[in-house]
Amino acid sequence: MQERDPPLFDIVDGDLTHYTGVIVGSGYYEGGYFKVEIKIPRSYPYTPPDVVWHTRIWHPNFTDEVPARICESIFKDDWRPGLYLVNVIEALQNLLANPNPDDPLNSIAAYEMKYRPDVFLSRVKYYIQLYATPEKVFEKKLRWRI
Repeated sequence: MQERDPPLFDIVDGDLTHYTGVIVGSGYYEGGYFKVEIKIPRSYPYTPPDVVWHTRIWHPNFTDEVPARICESIFKDDWRPGLYLVNVIEALQNLLANPNPDDPLNSIAAYEMKYRPDVFLSRVKYYIQLYATPEKVFEKKLRWRI
């Protein structure tokens, strides 16, 4: 089993129901850094947290927009009160490591992954270069520290 980089999440303005962080890509998304926001609703743990994916990504299970919608059952039908935020982050890491072209939100990416893997991988790398470098993802934090 491949060891993943730990996610880097912080509380937003001392609000324990609001987190932002970065998930480091693996598999096809190796070398990518993806900004994620997690908001915990009042009804948590009976309803899942809201996950906002802020980094544009070429992936069969994400829409090609910012913020992207995510196709992952843990955020909808498979949520149960015994799951924790760490389970949400692990589900996102797993989705990066194991895209599922058979349950797509981005049908073009799914088609490419299944039938034109060379084109798919090229576009994934292009998106990482354009949108998911550390400089792009950490851009605002670097300005705050100066």
